[in-house]
Amino acid sequence: MSRTVIVNFVAFQAAWFIAVLGAAWGYPWIGPFAVVAWIAAFWVWHPSARDDVVLLVGAGLIGFAVDSVSVLAGVISFPQAAGPGFPTTIWMIALWINFAASIRHSLNWIRGRYALGLLFGGIGGPLAYLAGEKMGALVIYSPFGVVLAWIVAMPLILLLEQTSDRSLSRQAASTERYSWDKDEEKL
Repeated sequence: MSRTVIVNFVAFQAAWFIAVLGAAWGYPWIGPFAVVAWIAAFWVWHPSARDDVVLLVGAGLIGFAVDSVSVLAGVISFPQAAGPGFPTTIWMIALWINFAASIRHSLNWIRGRYALGLLFGGIGGPLAYLAGEKMGALVIYSPFGVVLAWIVAMPLILLLEQTSDRSLSRQAASTERYSWDKDEEKL
């Protein structure tokens, strides 16, 4: 396992704990700052991770939609201390971005594997929410609703990852062709 993968995984986990504990203890803005800080540091250390920006923004939007629908449907709610939470909280959106920042790195094994993504999302996502509930950051009224939310969200995130990766590949190929054409003009 490479050092990049280890650093990415440790930072991802640390930011998750900081965000959830911060929300549970009444400091909901600590989580988003932790997520932004580790992603920015990772981008400086591993510049190719900057290509993940479309994935991060898209995952934040998917997370906003999924958690907002979950709140509106009565699946989850947030205690007053966890910050403004209607329809969702900023720290939860940061956690979706946090998750996405690991997909091409420490969670690379899930890329393009939709069936595995369904299984991983249907189990891992709800377990993360359950841990957040045990820590006092949210309340789960319908565990089945959380499972369903992740079964919907995970394939969408994997599709977004795959689509944005193809877009990056086409862009790189186009840049190479342009560079090659310019070299031919010089001859």
